Amino acid sequence: MNNQLKCPKCGEYFEPSEAFKHQFEEQITEKVKKEVLQKAEETLSKELKDRDAQISELKKRAEKAEEEELKIRKEKRDLEEAKAKFELEKQRQLDSEREKIRLKAVEEIQEKDKFKFEEYEKKMADMKKALDDATKKAAQGSQQLQGEVLELDLENLLRETFPNDEIVSVGKGREGGDIIHKVKGKTGRLAGVILWETKRANWQKTWLAKLREDGRKEGSTVNVLVSINLPDEISNFQLIDGVLVCSYKFALPLAAIIRRDVLHIAYAKQTAENKEEHLEELYRYLQSEAFRHRFEAFAEGIMGLGVDLDYERRSMERVWKKRETQIRRMQINAAKMYGELQGVMGQALPDIKALSLPDGQEKED
Repeated sequence: MNNQLKCPKCGEYFEPSEAFKHQFEEQITEKVKKEVLQKAEETLSKELKDRDAQISELKKRAEKAEEEELKIRKEKRDLEEAKAKFELEKQRQLDSEREKIRLKAVEEIQEKDKFKFEEYEKKMADMKKALDDATKKAAQGSQQLQGEVLELDLENLLRETFPNDEIVSVGKGREGGDIIHKVKGKTGRLAGVILWETKRANWQKTWLAKLREDGRKEGSTVNVLVSINLPDEISNFQLIDGVLVCSYKFALPLAAIIRRDVLHIAYAKQTAENKEEHLEELYRYLQSEAFRHRFEAFAEGIMGLGVDLDYERRSMERVWKKRETQIRRMQINAAKMYGELQGVMGQALPDIKALSLPDGQEKED
């Protein structure tokens, strides 16, 4: 092996000594070590910078997540506090109104007929509880009409609520309203006819003239138009051009009141000489402010409870169908109970606006 080295100055070749070779190898080794160390330091520095950047980014994300979590928790607490405050205030108002009604009833009964107070208070408490339960369930059920046929639903309601009456559906293709409601007394004698028409389409005033004409053909006592869509000036019901117009949710309470007065007029017609005068008495009463105010008070009570209990309706939806028939009957029974009290006590019975029943006695043939 040729180990000669060339002199860079003179160009001559010579044999390196062992000492020189050792020194030269150390220099080469040291140089390589420095280069390797420098590259390792550069690589490590770069990795440290990348790691620091990642840590910084993770810290920022963690801080942002904590801020979002704190914000969400605060909003949740605020909502829970607002909800609790609203529920408490609502319950206080409801308790206050109930107490006012009870105290007013107690005071009036004590002044007019003290010896019947205890019996009356018990009946009124039972009747009020039944009415409260009925109105709550009615409000819950008011949203269950989607997908059902309005005419058939109303027909079934009338038939279930008034089993002694004759409810006849007007067949398709035949002129007339949708339902002929023949009101009958206890003996089965016909007292009057209520002609019902149901509508889902947008309101049209031409419906009124047609229903009046249909009523004349059927010989109806009262014509009622039940519509999902009402004019802006009607909130619950109104007598327009000789036709009672109402929304679906108030159809059943209105039916009970109309039926009661039809029976009352029928009884009066049997005992009075001027029959036409007593028939017009029903129309005058239905057009009176007293009837409107009493029914509106009843309607407002139902609507108020419906708004308050809308949230509860969602959780009770699965049991609504089972109790629907009972609820509607309780509505009518509450109105009938008050009418029976009127028949017993007469003018001594105070006017309870929440029941929205006119004064007088109901007598059936």
